[in-house]
Parts: sequence; structure tokens; C-alpha cells
Amino acid sequence: MQIPLASFANLFRNLCVAIFWISAAASASAHSFNESYVYFNVGETTLSGRIEVTLTDLAKVVANDGSVDTPLTEDEVKAAQEKIFEFFKQRMELVDEGRVLETEFNRLSFLPTEVDTFVRLHFDVPDIGVTPLALEMSYEGLTQELDPGHRGFALIGSNSRTGMDPNGSYISLFFTPGNEKQTLLLNDEPTSDIFLRFLEHGIWHIWLGFDHVLFLIALLLSSVMLLSGSAWQPSDNLNKSLLNTVKIVTIFTIAHTVTLTLATFNIITLPVVFVEAVIALSIAVVALGNLWPRFHTQAWIVVFIFGLFHGFGFANVLEPLGLDPARKALGLVAFNIGVEVGQIAIVLIVFPILYVIRTHTAYRKVAFQGGSVALIAIALFWFYERTADVFLPGSAAASGVLG
Repeated sequence: MQIPLASFANLFRNLCVAIFWISAAASASAHSFNESYVYFNVGETTLSGRIEVTLTDLAKVVANDGSVDTPLTEDEVKAAQEKIFEFFKQRMELVDEGRVLETEFNRLSFLPTEVDTFVRLHFDVPDIGVTPLALEMSYEGLTQELDPGHRGFALIGSNSRTGMDPNGSYISLFFTPGNEKQTLLLNDEPTSDIFLRFLEHGIWHIWLGFDHVLFLIALLLSSVMLLSGSAWQPSDNLNKSLLNTVKIVTIFTIAHTVTLTLATFNIITLPVVFVEAVIALSIAVVALGNLWPRFHTQAWIVVFIFGLFHGFGFANVLEPLGLDPARKALGLVAFNIGVEVGQIAIVLIVFPILYVIRTHTAYRKVAFQGGSVALIAIALFWFYERTADVFLPGSAAASGVLG
């Protein structure tokens, strides 16, 4: 079966253009679905802040029902103010050298965004004395029984001790189920700590970023095979297979490093929906090349182009983790090294297994061909999820799959 490459390329180009312009028009603000934010204002002898959470999430809190998805009105929030204050007071704890600090919620305000209206729950930490350099912070948000997928972020909103201007985007801590207690630094973070933190983020992101993992696996499936005419045959040369794998992974690394750098320093940015949609398509295209070897004649071009989009995807994860601008370069380097460490670990685990079983008929029929078909199906499903809200306004399908 012959695939008209020119026609496929034109179709793919036109689809990307359409997704780009629609998603650019629909791109959201820094606040996102299914998230809450804890801001701290730090002074020499004062500590205050606010929790920002959506009207939709507060509806779950007031009803004590995680299935509720109709947002509260502002009047309903005001009427339930004390219940809401008590809920979050029970789910946030600040500890200074073993002493639990009292947190007093005192007022609320509203912040309309393109995502939802966020309610700001303002609080003070009275009798702080001299504000410490660090606190042990626990924050559960809605993660216990109402929304296990809810994510919480802690940010230093301002810090008069260090001259830090009001900050709305550089995140200090990231809370998920099982990771609700962390150290919040209220002064400058040591360089070594920043490097190790972002190195860890990079490693875990490539391991938990299933779309990136499946893209690598799609590439590795053919790494232990060689083209003979127009058909695949098992490789009989370990060194050659390993060298080809290193070349492909290196091309992917160079490509995503370029765009990760450009996006991190805001030189070039793309809408998140567009990037995530193309990443999903990248898996399908590479897997399709496993089924129709003609695509593999220019495999390095395909890997490089899609690697550029994966770099934008990494940047979408790195950006909300947050750093002050002076330390962006350090965070970028550490995060990228972490990504490469995680990527190499996947290759070192998967490649030897595939090489050992490459000569078996079951590998070609089940793992290579069947696996490629499965990857195409998964990728197309992800593509649908990630673009449903673009092409079908009002759909909730895309709200929980980005990032």
C-alpha cells in the first residue's frame, strides 16, 4: 500500500494551522482548571496571604460532594463564607520549628478569569513575631475526598525583606496527593536546592509524561529493526542498532532543547492546546511509520520537527513551576538535564528488551505491528480529548488532560 506523502503532509499542515489559530484565540490565563493557589505576603514581622479557588470547586466544598459541577454564585459564596473558611483552615497548616501557627481567614474577594471566577480567601498569620526564613507547610486543598486530581500551588506573592515585587506566576511549591507537606522558603532559595529541585522535576516529568514516553517507545520499536527494500527485518548488528537509537534520541534532544529554551525565555510561545494536540499526533505519525516503512526514509526530519513541539510541551510544564527571572537559566538547565536523565533511563530499560526479542515472530506481529496500532489508537484518542474543547465549545473533555 502506497501512502501519498505530499497529500499527507498538506493535510497535516492544514490541520495544524487550523488548531493553532483556534486554540490561540481560546487560550486561557495563568489560572487553570482543577487548581488552587496559596499566595504569601512576607514582611519582617508580618505574614499574610490568600487562597484562590474557583466557584466550581467551592460548590463541591459547600455541597460536600465531589460530583457537583455547577459553580456557586458570588452571593452563595458570601452566604457560606464561614463554612468555606473552616474547610480550608483545616486543610492548610503552617509550622515554625514545631509550633503550629494560627491562621485567621478574615475576608473574601473575587477574581474573574477566562477559566472561571476565582474566590480569594484572605488570611493573616497573627503573632508571627520575627518572620522565619522557612516554614513547614501542609496543604491538601480538595484532594482528600472531593477531588483526588486537584492540584495546589504555593507562591510568594511579595516579600518586602528581599525586595520581591508582586508575583503572580513563579511557583514555590506544588502539592499533589501524597505530597501535601513540604518546606516553604520565605527567603532566597539556595542555588543548589534550585538545581536539585528542577532536576527532579525534569526526571519525573519525562517518566510521568505518558505522551513523551509513548513517543520514545514508538521510536524504539523500530530501533531493533532494519529496512530491507520496503520491508522490516530484525537487525543483526547490535552496535548499528544502538548507534541508530543514539542518533534519533540525540536529534530529539537537540530539537526539544531549542524550543524549551526559546519558550522559557518567552522568545517564542505557542498555545498549549495546539502544542499538546501536535504531540499526540506525533505519536501516531511515528507509529504509522512503523507500519509503512516508506515514512522512515526521512525519519530524522520527522523526529526533529516533532521534537520541537515536545520542547514547547516541556516548557508548558516548566513555566508554572516557577523561578524568578534571574534564575531562569539555572532552572532551565537543571530541568533539561533531568529530562535527558529520565529519557536515557527509558532507553536503557526498553532497548535491551526489544533487542533480545526482535527475532521472534511474536515481536513483529504483536509488539511491533500490534503495538504500533495500539499507539496510533491511543494518540488519536488523546488528540480528540485535547481538541474537543476547541472544535466543540463547551465540552469538558479537554479541561483535565493538558499539561
